[in-house]
Amino acid sequence: MKALTTTEARQWCSRSELVTTRDFSLKYKGASENKFFLTAPEEHREILVLARAMLIFRGEANFTGGLLWLQRWSIGSPQLVRAGWRICEDIRRAHGEFRSLESAPAQLFRDDELVELHAFLIQAIAFGWVTDFIPSAGGFFFHFKDNRQISVATKSLETLNELRSHFQHWHPTDEDPMVAKMASMKKARQKAH
Repeated sequence: MKALTTTEARQWCSRSELVTTRDFSLKYKGASENKFFLTAPEEHREILVLARAMLIFRGEANFTGGLLWLQRWSIGSPQLVRAGWRICEDIRRAHGEFRSLESAPAQLFRDDELVELHAFLIQAIAFGWVTDFIPSAGGFFFHFKDNRQISVATKSLETLNELRSHFQHWHPTDEDPMVAKMASMKKARQKAH
């Protein structure tokens, strides 16, 4: 495990052909948008299962590690989210990293650190932190929003279809369900006036 600063995380992402956009989200250089959306579960045991499914997409033997980049982890009541911060920082300290999440918000995991990455990913999903998880190989990444929506983006349409099939149990959609809901509410308001 290695903690990375924001600058180091951007450099790592650029080696994976990812760029940061104006709104600080990630996208593949020169690639068309290949993505679908999942809604994160609220129940803890389901979060465990979803996080593991993300990590072992092509089988546990093919786990390559990756980067977990916390973008906004101070969302919510400090009295409640501090437990998640403590878990992440304590895992880091156990591996010799003493910098805070503020100074090094990204964590790079090796291919033998499946359990550690699973523990971090569970916190990100459960606490609703805006986070990116980029596997070290595979040509795809997950972007977690603070509204329980997860964007799954890929470099290729083939990988997109493979991931969509893998996550069928989680009811993937082509449109962000929250954006669709907002558009529907706007239409309803316009009809009412």
